[in-house]
Amino acid sequence: MSTDSKVVPVEDLVKIAIKEAMAKRLEAEAITPSTLSEAFVDLAEAALSIPSVKKITASDLKPNQMLATKLFGTAVRFSPDKDFVVTVFNEDDWDEKIRGFIPKIDPTYYLDKDHVTNILNGWEMNEKILAYGATGVGKTSLFEQLCAHTKRPFIRINSTGDMDSSMVFGSVTAKDGSTGWADGLVTEAVRYGAVVAWDEWDVTPPEIAMGMQWLLEENGKLFLKEMPGTAEEKFITPHQQFRIVAIGNTQGQGDDTGAHSGTNVQNTATLDRFTTAMKFEYLKEDVEIDLIQNKFPLRNKADTKALVRFVNVIRQGYTSGQLGLTMSPRSTLSICKKMAFGYTLLSAIELTYINKLTETHQKVARELFRKVYGTKTT
Repeated sequence: MSTDSKVVPVEDLVKIAIKEAMAKRLEAEAITPSTLSEAFVDLAEAALSIPSVKKITASDLKPNQMLATKLFGTAVRFSPDKDFVVTVFNEDDWDEKIRGFIPKIDPTYYLDKDHVTNILNGWEMNEKILAYGATGVGKTSLFEQLCAHTKRPFIRINSTGDMDSSMVFGSVTAKDGSTGWADGLVTEAVRYGAVVAWDEWDVTPPEIAMGMQWLLEENGKLFLKEMPGTAEEKFITPHQQFRIVAIGNTQGQGDDTGAHSGTNVQNTATLDRFTTAMKFEYLKEDVEIDLIQNKFPLRNKADTKALVRFVNVIRQGYTSGQLGLTMSPRSTLSICKKMAFGYTLLSAIELTYINKLTETHQKVARELFRKVYGTKTT
């Protein structure tokens, strides 16, 4: 490469690629820029002519349905004109084998209005949901809490690179001198209608992920190839309330930050089967402050504001590459818990976060602490 060659910015490369792709498409379909503009105008007019959705009232509900505003009350401040239907169950609606998987409601848990709406509407439409975002932003716990509010059984699978398919699908077992089949976690959920949280899905071995391809399709089935019996017996049609959500740090296209080692590029056919995709971000500052105060009501609110300000400085340092680890709301709550047990502020932060860093990054974190707190250690 010559030394005088110019490096083209990534943004310009993207613009060039889009321009070339559009030019080829126009040429292939004999579309002129003028006809393309006319098509966009027609599309816009068609969109404006779509009738608005009829406002839902209590009289429209089936016996096992509720309006979201009534289900959540003041916990989620929905606009009345944005109300929607939620299916809510009773414990005895479920087989006793999975009834025990219904979570308990945490009244201090923060429920994001947009995420709640998209997840519950996704479940009503029987969509496969993909949720991704930074560690500790509450991806898994939100699904768990929505199961608690709607009384759906919640089964969580934590994926690892060396996980065995028997945990997921099942295996042949020996007992009292005879063999039998024991369902895996996904198989039980499919049979009896639980919500499966496929946690850390982006580290799942490809052979296991591919084993769920058919299940992820609309009207799909689960095929248990290892189970003894006839071909017909190996096929399981999912319970009508079975739902699956894939949860991870990436959207399945690999990690270019270096922060999530072990994550894999997932098959595009698998990604295409998730018809709702959601990115989770860290909480807004005022929301995180309220979350901490709800969990630790005896804390001084001014101290909580200072802690959240420090945590956000750490997150900015992580984003800019100054630090190798970020701090999640989980870390913030852990610091508060330690302080409630008598630890000083600095000791709690060191035990929760700073000691995980490399020596160089520990110095950066302590300097950021001094910028926020000065010489304060209590």
